[in-house]
Amino acid sequence: MKAIIVDFDGDYLIVANSRGDFKRIYNNYPGCQIGDEITVKENMAVLLRSMLSSKKVLTLAACLLCMLITSYGIYGYMNPVTYVTVDINPSVEFSLNRYDVVRGARGLNEEGKIIIGDGREYKNMKFDKALNLVLSKAVERDFLNKDANTVMLTVSNVKDSISSDKKKQLEEIAKTQLSNIIEKEEKVTPTEQQKPDTLVESSNTNGAKNNVKDTNKSKFKVIVEDTTYKKHQEAKKKEVSQGKLLLYEKLKQVKPDAALSHVKEASVSQILREIEKVKRELKDKSEARPNGNSSDKRKPTDEDKKQQLKNIKQLENSMNKQLKDIQKENKDELKEKIKETKEQLKNYRKEIKDNVSREIKKELKDKEENINKSGQRKNNPSDKKNDKRPRDFKNEAKTKNRNKNNKN
Repeated sequence: MKAIIVDFDGDYLIVANSRGDFKRIYNNYPGCQIGDEITVKENMAVLLRSMLSSKKVLTLAACLLCMLITSYGIYGYMNPVTYVTVDINPSVEFSLNRYDVVRGARGLNEEGKIIIGDGREYKNMKFDKALNLVLSKAVERDFLNKDANTVMLTVSNVKDSISSDKKKQLEEIAKTQLSNIIEKEEKVTPTEQQKPDTLVESSNTNGAKNNVKDTNKSKFKVIVEDTTYKKHQEAKKKEVSQGKLLLYEKLKQVKPDAALSHVKEASVSQILREIEKVKRELKDKSEARPNGNSSDKRKPTDEDKKQQLKNIKQLENSMNKQLKDIQKENKDELKEKIKETKEQLKNYRKEIKDNVSREIKKELKDKEENINKSGQRKNNPSDKKNDKRPRDFKNEAKTKNRNKNNKN
């Protein structure tokens, strides 16, 4: 069971667990301090008898119990509510409880892991001491120097309640810690100053150059930003600090093709310089555009005019070449289409001619067959019997009378 050390009683410890129970256990935790979180392995019945046998423990338990009932002290102590990331290029994150005590510390990139380690060293420290330790290590390992001279603190809260006073407080803490670190560095002996990679050149009054450590505090900058708990969770998923996520979004506004991996690897100073550089370039392009309302527009010189004419001529030549290429392509394409159309027309004509010829031959053949059939009927006497045409009786009577008269 997890418990927090609240007092020492000789060779015993007084601890409080998450249920609010106070126990007296044997101190089998060398180097422990008040406020440390430990795992209790003692038998619960023995612990209870030990606790009840001490009046001092009962008195202390009564006082602490009242405090726990009114302020949920243990819950407030154990649970982080505020997250502060420190970005130089090392990126680290501190989880703070409501009393600004560090409940967790972790490195968010390789440099941050070098400074933080496993985070145990920072646990249960007040935030100002933890920040001082981080900045000291950053200066010692030359992560904080003349090129990477900006420290960015970004704070978020589970309730999204970051006041301006809190931001000012963090800024003052960071500036104070930096000032203290710089003062210590300036007191380093000359032999200790001759370390490689930590020296810069400066000129004295006689113009001579001396090797001195660049610890001018005016060159270090502190930036404090606040963000939402949702943004903190988003940064956690993307495996980046909440501060660098804000910088990435600012960089994307002026440079849409910016990559998150680049922001992860770059220092805060580099990212800020890149943002300023892109902004200047955009501003210069905007000012370079022709503006008829501008009264201070520079008059073009003869060289400018010659260059403009040259550019126009090159553009005309390029356009003419493109036009010729297009015309040639269109001409070849048109020839091909005409050839294809002629071939189709030729095939179509041939097909029509063949169809007409077949129909004419068929028609002639049918007529010939009809003629042959009609000739066969005349020669066939049976056709007369089968002739069903109406008889002309008047003509037959006249013919008979004529035949009789001729006989008489």
